[in-house]
Amino acid sequence: MTADNIRTHKRKNSHLFNEQNTSGSSIRTDYDTSMDNLELENLAPPPIGRTTSIPSVPRTVRDLESQSHTTEAIPASAPFLSWDNIYLTNRFATNKRKMGAVLTLLVIFILTLVIYPLLTRAPRYDNGSKSNNNANSSEKSFTIENVMKGDFQIRKRNFHFIDPPYTFTNQDMDPGLYMTTETTDDETRFYAKQLFDTEFSKDLGPNRFEYNGVEYLVETIKVSFALDKLIFGTTVIDNFRHSSTANYWIKDVESGSIRPITPYFDSDGALVRMSYVRFSPGYNFIYFVFNNNLYFQDIHGQHAPVSVTIDGSADIFNAKTDWIYEEEVFADDEAIWWAPDDSKFMFAKFNDTEVDDYTFPRYTTNQQYSPLTSIKYPKASRSNPKVQLYFYSIGGGQLFNVNMDHPESDEIILYDAEWVGPENFLFKITDRYSKELSVKVFNTDKIELLNTRSYNTSEYNGWVEKSKKLFVIPPNEENKRNNYGYIDVQPDNEGFNHLFYYDTPQASEGKQLTDGNWEVTGTGILGFDYETDTVYFTGNMFHTMSQNLFAVSIDNNAKGVVVLQNPSDKHSFYDYKISSSTRFGVMEYEGPHIPIAAAGPLTQVLSESNHRDNDALVLSDEEKRNTILQNYDLPITSYKTTTLQDGTEINYVEIKPRNMDAKRKHPLLVNVYGGPGSQTFTSKNTIALEQAVVSGLQAIVLQIEPRGTGGKGWKYRSYASKQLGYWEPRDIEEVTRKFISENENHINTDRVAIWGWSYGGFVTLKTVEYDKGSIFKYAIAVAPVTNWLYYDSIYTERYMGEVGKNIKSYIEISRVADIESFRNVSRLLLMHGTSDDNVHVQNTFEFVDKLNSANVRNYDMHIFPDSDHSIRFHNAQSTIYKKLYYWLQEAFQGNLDDIIH
Repeated sequence: MTADNIRTHKRKNSHLFNEQNTSGSSIRTDYDTSMDNLELENLAPPPIGRTTSIPSVPRTVRDLESQSHTTEAIPASAPFLSWDNIYLTNRFATNKRKMGAVLTLLVIFILTLVIYPLLTRAPRYDNGSKSNNNANSSEKSFTIENVMKGDFQIRKRNFHFIDPPYTFTNQDMDPGLYMTTETTDDETRFYAKQLFDTEFSKDLGPNRFEYNGVEYLVETIKVSFALDKLIFGTTVIDNFRHSSTANYWIKDVESGSIRPITPYFDSDGALVRMSYVRFSPGYNFIYFVFNNNLYFQDIHGQHAPVSVTIDGSADIFNAKTDWIYEEEVFADDEAIWWAPDDSKFMFAKFNDTEVDDYTFPRYTTNQQYSPLTSIKYPKASRSNPKVQLYFYSIGGGQLFNVNMDHPESDEIILYDAEWVGPENFLFKITDRYSKELSVKVFNTDKIELLNTRSYNTSEYNGWVEKSKKLFVIPPNEENKRNNYGYIDVQPDNEGFNHLFYYDTPQASEGKQLTDGNWEVTGTGILGFDYETDTVYFTGNMFHTMSQNLFAVSIDNNAKGVVVLQNPSDKHSFYDYKISSSTRFGVMEYEGPHIPIAAAGPLTQVLSESNHRDNDALVLSDEEKRNTILQNYDLPITSYKTTTLQDGTEINYVEIKPRNMDAKRKHPLLVNVYGGPGSQTFTSKNTIALEQAVVSGLQAIVLQIEPRGTGGKGWKYRSYASKQLGYWEPRDIEEVTRKFISENENHINTDRVAIWGWSYGGFVTLKTVEYDKGSIFKYAIAVAPVTNWLYYDSIYTERYMGEVGKNIKSYIEISRVADIESFRNVSRLLLMHGTSDDNVHVQNTFEFVDKLNSANVRNYDMHIFPDSDHSIRFHNAQSTIYKKLYYWLQEAFQGNLDDIIH
């Protein structure tokens, strides 16, 4: 099968609209970003947003050469040689030889006291813009100041496909409808446009409106496919990673009228903060959660909202995830699934009554006593939330409790759910420890539950991960497909995650569509072409650190995966959003070169360069991209694999200065994450802290993916099973030792540092514990786990298993316990936010107490009051990245070695 089999349609006209700065916009994207719970929020400092404050005057380090010619007064407290003493000595001396000796001593002392320190210790901060104290630096080098100012941020235009209420049965039906914004000097407005008819443009109104004499700024927006209704969110307040509360509004586009959405039919204009408001898939209803209760209302608002539940509380969550389901399972704040015909829906209720509270104070409230915040947070071995599914029929107005049929119903985890057609609701559940997966289908017409399939991950020493959402395949009588089916991503017999097609909702056996020693990656399945039975997906077939677009047919007669991009470009990394019919797509080229984004017919946006040869819509700021290339010498990044002594292959990224001095020995920084099943270091292009360290501090950086991480199949992943923190430090230490040995002429072995955030902070501490100062002389751990008994139950037990049965590993392997090892490093830096709802500051505080108790004093500590896991509150984002950079600068200059341990 070749790419020629993929249908293409030529657009009628070419069109580019004016670039907009979305980074500074208050409009949030409709795209969800799912992350492993312990993944660093942003390995790069994220684009500057509405809550981030960046100093207007940057600080960098002065050039050492210019400082060597300055003079400073001798401190008055200098022993024996105050200016008064010198004067008296000169005045009353009678012996010329004695005076000469004094003068000689004076000159030597001045040289020792003033000049020598200037030559050996550079000042720490200054107000320069790009200069630094490295003899090999150039005018095109950069520091963390440039990164935080946004010098490398490439803006993209707002672009979001508007989903149709039904499946397109042919591509000619798909206009490529999308929402965007356009800004003039006066205002920003929303527009609906098409990729097919580029002359089509519907003005949806401005991003500001007035209600009862108060002006509101639109921060989130949902657009109906008919372009007649809009849902606005204003005054959004973030809660946890994916959740927030806001005031919500519905706008009638034709009349321009805007009214607040409330759970009350007659609200008298009162505003209510709600968890979310969404359109149903057919755009016939809106639905929302208020005070943890679920409501829905017809889109025209002619009837009072229907209250589906009334028991919502601080302990009961209806159609809304609690903390642990939001963070660890769904990566979303919603827990409701509408049938595709809008006739019914299912939702989950989470009962946290028996879940323990985690409470932390808020320090920056200007109150005499710090107020306390509590969240429901189950830790390892403690009570989990109880989950229950409910079915509601719109026509009948009835609510049914669905029997989930599991012997341990109070301990199950609901991992995924989806309607496979209008009658069959499929869901996946596991035991508490995420080992045994059961797939069940509830038929709403027959009111019956069927167990379709199950498997035990212990067969490959694995676990059930956050699911890639299954993809529904509609019937097609012409192709003799009479039933709804679906495609799922699951491990094959060789332990690699691949596509499996199930031709009915009740099927127990699936047909494997892809195979090989590579995996389906990213969000998985991106789209389905109804006419050709072609499935589009992303995978790492070319290289385990890459990601590319592929296609495969579900037809029994078709064989093989369609390679849509150049396999010789093995390190290319792409992500895509594809329209409902797969006629159009948004290409996001993310590396290894500087990112580019474009939208258009899918066949015209298949590569980083071919969109330039046609009429695709360029979304990224090409001028800024060229400016970066012209103004800066970007570091040289290489994607490498090394083989350890036991034969295990480890991927790592090497970043080195573009104008590297081959005669000089450079400091080395190792960056780690290493969470089980994660892929942190890929061939995506990043210009962030590590690149600033390479350019500004003339260091070399390694980013290492130890065994236990993802993308290489379950044999590689399963090393993490039941022993977090065992293999990661061993692999990191061996890779670093081997790299230094192979590059000994270029590495200053006295200036080797390691750092990580979150799970990476844990791995950093475990590596220092294992290494005992042999290789790593400096270490930075940000928001680290130090004891897995303090972390949440679903994540911890997914990998470590039951506490009672694996207590030895919990205590002896996976806890940071060997405090004496930390005495052997030159300096350690610990940083944490006090309002971290994810990795509680308890981890760092207890670890510091152990350091103190053992009289280990060679550490620094930086606490961020009221910051969560991302550490952004009250300018913390700018502060922490600059702290990381300048602390490393001091370490690499040897200025931290003389501090008393």
